Amino acid sequence: MKLTATQERILHAAAGRPSGDIEPLPPNVNAGIRQRVIDGLLKRGLIEFKGGYHRISAAGFEAIGKAPRSGSYRSGTKQARMIELMRRPEGASIDEIAQETGWLPHTVRGTMTNALKKRLGMTIVSHKDEGQPRRYRIA
Repeated sequence: MKLTATQERILHAAAGRPSGDIEPLPPNVNAGIRQRVIDGLLKRGLIEFKGGYHRISAAGFEAIGKAPRSGSYRSGTKQARMIELMRRPEGASIDEIAQETGWLPHTVRGTMTNALKKRLGMTIVSHKDEGQPRRYRIA
């Protein structure tokens, strides 16, 4: 697949970001051509729109000769323990994660949004059974 220099620069930059996000675009992509560049990448399947962001796709990694990263994180950290809890079939509640990590509930929610969803690109689903706390799980 033949890429323009701009497309290649965008994909290489996105591949180097933990989130895979294409933003910020190179300085030569001004407001006038921004949407055309993004549309071209989307049409060729090199990027995808996910979680409100344009991110490099598996085809985008392949086009620049790199292997897609799976959301990587350091083991043995509180964040790693949170991910382990959320990967269980039953998932985990905010209180369970807070108790396990020693974090306050607002820190748990912030970590879900910023670190897991945005930076690592994980998909988090939740469900609530009657009379039970909401449970979160990594899909």
